[in-house]
Amino acid sequence: MLTSVMNLQQLILIGVKHSVSAVSRADGLVLWTTKLPGGLGSDFVTVVCDGERVFAHSSGQLFCLDLRNGRVLWTNELPGYGYGLASICIPGMASAPDVAAVRAIKAHREAANAATAAT
Repeated sequence: MLTSVMNLQQLILIGVKHSVSAVSRADGLVLWTTKLPGGLGSDFVTVVCDGERVFAHSSGQLFCLDLRNGRVLWTNELPGYGYGLASICIPGMASAPDVAAVRAIKAHREAANAATAAT
């Protein structure tokens, strides 16, 4: 659990395999991890933060987490949108994932599909 503004500025947020973790930039220590409910769709987790809350998309659902402890504040199942990759943008801030990341993900998927088709 995080207690100070200084700690919040020293974080790396990582989304992977249906989870979001807060990691210390100073020493790599995992400060909290939240497993996101659901398991359908890609392991990819889109993460963006506004300095107080962490917004994450995984398996077709949008989650809002408390940045200080990872507690889920609310969930939106986004009915009708499916389970694909999602981009999240907070007005006035950059989107996640950015364009370069989307291109890399797409290239990786295409390469994996080509490798599967070749076997």
